[in-house]
Amino acid sequence: MKNLRIFIALIGIMAITQSCEKLDLQPTTTTAFTEEQVYSTYEGIHGAFLKLYSSMAVAGQGGVAGNDVAWDGGRSVYLRSLFWVQECPSDLIIYRTGTGYGIPSTVTLNWTAGTEFPAYFYYRAYIIIALCNEFLRRTETDQLSKYGSYDAVKKDVDYWRAEARFIRAFQYYQLCDLYGDVGFVDDSTPNGTFPVQKTRKQIFEYVEKELLAIESKMLPSNTKIFGRVNQLSADFLLAKLYLNAQIYTGTGRYNDALTYAKKVIDDSSYSLAPNYIENFLKDNNTSPEILWAIPTDNDHMQGEGVTNYLLKFPISNYMLTMVDYGISATYSSNGSLTSTFVDKFLPEDQDFNPNDTWGDLKKDKRALLFGGPLTATYKSPGVVDKPALRKQTWDVGKPFVTSVIYFGYTMTKWRSVTKDRVKGTATVYSNIAFPMFRKADAYLMAAEAILRGATNGTRANALSYVNEVRDRAYNFGKYLNSRNVANGQITDAQLTLPFLIDERARELWTENWRRSDLIRFGIFTKGYNWDWKGRSTSGETNYQGQDVDDKFNLYPIPQNDVLYNPNLKQNPNY
Repeated sequence: MKNLRIFIALIGIMAITQSCEKLDLQPTTTTAFTEEQVYSTYEGIHGAFLKLYSSMAVAGQGGVAGNDVAWDGGRSVYLRSLFWVQECPSDLIIYRTGTGYGIPSTVTLNWTAGTEFPAYFYYRAYIIIALCNEFLRRTETDQLSKYGSYDAVKKDVDYWRAEARFIRAFQYYQLCDLYGDVGFVDDSTPNGTFPVQKTRKQIFEYVEKELLAIESKMLPSNTKIFGRVNQLSADFLLAKLYLNAQIYTGTGRYNDALTYAKKVIDDSSYSLAPNYIENFLKDNNTSPEILWAIPTDNDHMQGEGVTNYLLKFPISNYMLTMVDYGISATYSSNGSLTSTFVDKFLPEDQDFNPNDTWGDLKKDKRALLFGGPLTATYKSPGVVDKPALRKQTWDVGKPFVTSVIYFGYTMTKWRSVTKDRVKGTATVYSNIAFPMFRKADAYLMAAEAILRGATNGTRANALSYVNEVRDRAYNFGKYLNSRNVANGQITDAQLTLPFLIDERARELWTENWRRSDLIRFGIFTKGYNWDWKGRSTSGETNYQGQDVDDKFNLYPIPQNDVLYNPNLKQNPNY
């Protein structure tokens, strides 16, 4: 499986109730291993370490059907639930089917404290935190000496422990971003203890302290093990943390954001991929741009989350006759892109051309869209009276359409195909790793930090960072190749914050940053609207988005957790 085979750890299934961290590491079956058996060998400890990564890719132990929690094993997978809380309530996605699980209320910004979907990510994050805490407890030097395994792992265990601390810090970063004041536990917290709620600022400070402490303890940036983090991942996350400091703490940290973004930019171990789409293909482990990815494949990491979901949910089976997606089965083709998002691309780049399925003839190669007049004649089976895939996500005068994507564009961005474009054997599950951190984002973060007031950079620097990203998008300058080339560079006068938020949309769409970006730019709840935002999906015929309550800048802490843990206080107005 690419360069890192992530195996399910040889530990018993974790038992966790709400956010009270309580682990049961004793065998649940006769084939399971005891704690002593796991931590007494190199292989066992390595397996427990890799479980920390695999917990972000699969539902649990036992293959596709296995699940560490008593929820839907597809919808509750970590990366799929992160996609739901970051991308689906934004100006990107309209999801049309599934009245349960809080799907309509999530995409239209109408959720409540009892809505299921925002809760999925919350619980997944705490499961991973609990796993990290337990791994750190069991791999202290004195513990490993007790197990008799210290000599076997001493060359690697410090790196593993630093990565465990990174993964835990990343979960707290996400919880801080999504839910604000949240419960806190670490490896010094006794098992079974109710988390004590910390403020958003305190969580910010914890994440900052952890990342600064482990940066030098992690693998150096020139040591690349695909699927694992290294020092540059810590620098990237620090840049992201500092860029959002104004939101999280009330105090801007733009100089710090630029400092750490530049560490990523200036590191020669990574560079932008020659072609944008190479970051989203089955061999994206060869991309020089991806700092950290979550691998998945048809043979070793089957599951309904990760890129399998991103690949399948926006397409209908008939689309497989026009585009080589590399898969043999789809979902229900129930997601479409908002007209607001599609219009961020040049008009001439918006429509899908059946004779140019890779978008080579487009100016901006990031416009990997499927829809428009050229596909209007294609019909999904059983549909005779509606043109397929029009830009609008509504049927004039009719309620929200809870069916497949006959309204709205969809995408061709994710493909389980190699960059040589040779058609291979289609598989049931995706073979695409999910790129968690990309170098292109560091360029855009650096430019934004400068525009927001960082004094350790200039507007000329900011302009060069943005144009580096756009040169690659347009195959211009040093990214010149045999495909269609256009000059996408902008001028200093065009470099504004409104331009940057749109550029982030064009570059990073479906990569789990959009909601946070809109909040940082102050336009998530008010002053900027898109299809169906703030509207009801039950009979309402007005598709035009509207402002919503500012409470939606934070998700509610799941109501069951507030009732169960006396230390937790619900977010305002929920």
